[in-house]
Amino acid sequence: MERAEPMLASQIEGPDICQAATIETRMGRDLLARVETSVGTLDVLTEVTLIERKLVLSRLHVYGVNVDPNALGLVRVRHLVQEIVEDLDVDEITIEGAVRVTGAGPGRTVHPEGFA
Repeated sequence: MERAEPMLASQIEGPDICQAATIETRMGRDLLARVETSVGTLDVLTEVTLIERKLVLSRLHVYGVNVDPNALGLVRVRHLVQEIVEDLDVDEITIEGAVRVTGAGPGRTVHPEGFA
């Protein structure tokens, strides 16, 4: 397997990472969405709570449908979340990840991460 070279923040496009987002299913506060990005498609499953102007995404699972490992990276994730903050007109998004089922450290819970 070919290993991707790490990219500097200056090499990664900033705006318009999110090309389209579609809500596939919604049951109560649970949401399944498909997000088309500049590096591929993501399926997102989460519980959504809006507290005043803060959006909380709990038990978040993300599946890269056609995204190569490490293609998104933390810098692009931050840009993507910032686009969502602006599109939804909220002040902050807090992501409370679910227990990891695959990848780095399966079985552990990811610490909450806030984006403003």
